[in-house]
Amino acid sequence: MKIDHIGYVTKDIKKKSRYFTNTLGYKVLTSKIIEPAHDVSVQFFSMGNNSYPLLELIEPLNKRSKILNFLKKYGEGIHHIAYEVINIKKKIEYFRKKNFIVLSEIVPGAGHNNTPTVWLYSYDGDLIELIQKQKKKKSFTRLTKKFLKIKY
Repeated sequence: MKIDHIGYVTKDIKKKSRYFTNTLGYKVLTSKIIEPAHDVSVQFFSMGNNSYPLLELIEPLNKRSKILNFLKKYGEGIHHIAYEVINIKKKIEYFRKKNFIVLSEIVPGAGHNNTPTVWLYSYDGDLIELIQKQKKKKSFTRLTKKFLKIKY
């Protein structure tokens, strides 16, 4: 497994984007992407040296957003770590044996060109996302580049 990205919850992607690009020198890799499965917008950034892991900013779209409670309880900050895996089904079974709770079915990830993704929660409170490795796509070509609204 390799770390793909660190998910960071914010109440305002545009404002937080300016901070990360102007202050820390991060580079914008994608436009804002709407992820209707979680009622959020996401945007990806390179944190330097054009390498992984990336930063994913996550903003709630409405009151149904699955991250709104996190934002209210903890404020802006790190939400999850996402890992790229070769075989998502085998990794799910691996984590089940380690007492992780599978929080969702495998769904297409809006930020990763509809690549299969799944969410897991550990017994000690860690939230992770698994992302299926895309065949024939390397580096940042794995990301959805433009504004996209995925329908489920």
